[in-house]
Formats: sequence, structure tokens, C-alpha cells
Amino acid sequence: MTTKRDDLLSKIRALLAKTVEAGCTEEEMMTALAKAQAMMAAYEVTEDELSLTKEEKAILRQEPPGTKDEHLIKWNLLGSVANFCNCEGWRRNRSNGGGIVFCGLPAEPQHATWLLDFLASFVKEEIVKYLMDAAPSNQDRRAAIRSFVLGCTERISQRLNELSKQNEVVATSNAKALVVIKDQAIKAKKAELDIHIHTYGSSSAPSDDSSYRAGRTAGDRASFGRPVSGRNATLRLGKH
Repeated sequence: MTTKRDDLLSKIRALLAKTVEAGCTEEEMMTALAKAQAMMAAYEVTEDELSLTKEEKAILRQEPPGTKDEHLIKWNLLGSVANFCNCEGWRRNRSNGGGIVFCGLPAEPQHATWLLDFLASFVKEEIVKYLMDAAPSNQDRRAAIRSFVLGCTERISQRLNELSKQNEVVATSNAKALVVIKDQAIKAKKAELDIHIHTYGSSSAPSDDSSYRAGRTAGDRASFGRPVSGRNATLRLGKH
């Protein structure tokens, strides 16, 4: 980011800081807010850009040791959720208590943790519905669940990755510059804590085609929307 851009962000932050609590009248606050919003629109300034500085450090957000991951749902979704939320994610070794860890600038790991928990709950609810309504009574339940989860998490991951690619296409040069800053902050945090990530490929395959297809259909039932309020509202995943 250039010095000129930094100066622009500082001016917008100063305008947004003019609140009644800070001693301004309500009219002064509304005037400052209107000008800040106009400047943000004119210069394509995002909320993320305003909250980010080159000095901001990455944080870790991690599950408590011993946290369970039923049917490896979170593990299957981890990569796509981290990518969508612009952070890095991994699973701790069992010797260290296990659990999912996200690393990034403060807002991203928080969003990723919430989204992963929400999605895991969604998949579990869909498993219950499938076993009650569709799975044949003589079917091996473990195989059905394993194949259903694989289909559901694969489909959700595909959709998250597609949205991430779309965001990359429409990203402005300023947004791309932010990615560099975020990556540097994450690398610095991992170096500080001497964290080394090892990636492992998954060789799992569905053993029950009908359950796998049902899982993919369930993954399509998860829909994206925004919270109805909040200045810093982020994209979230909900159900129809």
C-alpha cells in the first residue's frame, strides 16, 4: 500500500471516530459518517482495509484440547473454510491435544471458527434427517454415514472454493495488496511460535454411492446470505 493510500485510510478512520461518545453533536457525527461513506465508495475502500494496518499481527484461534470431530466433518471442511476466510487452518497433533487451529488477522480466524462450527452442525443435522427418512433399514449405518459426510462436505467445499475464486476475480488492486500483508502476518506468527505444518492427502472414497449422492444433495441445501445488521457484518452460511 502506498503512503497516499495510507493517508486516505487515516482520514476515513478519523471521520468514523467522530461520534457522540467522542464529544461530537449528532449532526456532526452524521455529517462525518456521510463523508466517510462517500470517500469509501469513491476510492473503493473496504471495511477490511480500514481495520488493517501493516503493523497488525496475526493471532491463533484454537479449539480446546480433546475437542472431538465426529465423522471428521471439520477435517473435511477445514481447507475450504480457511481459504474462504482468508486465513490458514490445521489440526494439532493428538499428542498436543488435537483440535482445529486457525491463524490470521483477528477477524478472519474468528469468522473461520464460527463458520466451521456452523457447517459441522449443519452436516450433523442432515445426517440425522437422512438416517430417519431415506437410509434403508438393512444398510450398514457406518458406511452410510461415512459416504453421506464425504458427499456433503465435498459439495460444500466445492461451493466455498468457487466463491473464493469469484472474489479473487473481482478483487481490486488494493484488496490484493491486503492479501500480501495478511500472508506476511501469518508467516510471522508461525515463525514466532515455530509452527511447521505438514499436509496430508485424503484417500477416502465413498463405499455407498446412494448415501454419497444424498450427501451432495444435502450440501446444495446450504445457502449463503448476510446478517441483517451490523456495520462489520460478514458473509455467513445459513440454511434454507
